[in-house]
Amino acid sequence: MKTLTLVLGLTLLMATCQTAPWNNEVPVSTDCPSYAEWKKAAELREVPGTVVNEAETSQTSTWLYILTSDSTRYFACNLPDQARKTGTKVVFNADEFAPPPNVRLAGVPVKLTKLRVTP
Repeated sequence: MKTLTLVLGLTLLMATCQTAPWNNEVPVSTDCPSYAEWKKAAELREVPGTVVNEAETSQTSTWLYILTSDSTRYFACNLPDQARKTGTKVVFNADEFAPPPNVRLAGVPVKLTKLRVTP
């Protein structure tokens, strides 16, 4: 009886630890040549943000990034076309990269591993 309870308990525990599928998930490309030579610095999980596409409102800027509530700009090398409109709310997982020495950037370079659009 104890063995049966233990097996059932472990099975239930394993089932709850699996990641649930995301609603409104948008497929992302695994190709990201922009950061191929850069060192991975961190893994980001479940980061909410809003897409900003400055090219929609500016004649000079082509910046496209995800802005978070703490004003961090994440420049994703593989942001899909269907999520490139200013104001699109997203949640993402990504690999963050450290730029090479003496390189200054206006935001954090990331490669998206998972992306969903939120209402």
